[in-house]
Amino acid sequence: MVKQSITIDDAINFLNELIALDEDAMTELVNQRVICNEGVAFHPTVQVGINENREYIVGIVGILNGLFGINTNKYGYITFVFGDNGKLSHVRKTYVGEGNSL
Repeated sequence: MVKQSITIDDAINFLNELIALDEDAMTELVNQRVICNEGVAFHPTVQVGINENREYIVGIVGILNGLFGINTNKYGYITFVFGDNGKLSHVRKTYVGEGNSL
């Protein structure tokens, strides 16, 4: 069955379900970054970083947040929270006035 639409809450619930199923895999996935070009780097909603070689890099977090857009602080609506053990703990909505944890 194809979902015709998905909300931020739907995405958060799905991601939290996956974290519960395999915390290690999800932690590794959200920590991955790949080099991207300026087209992606300057997309108005995708969140991109710069590595030590001054290359643009993007990960699944920046892409997912780009899908749902950015708030007035230019951050995405989804925050990925890590525990003291360095593993992905859960996903939640970004609080008003807050930036993402990644």
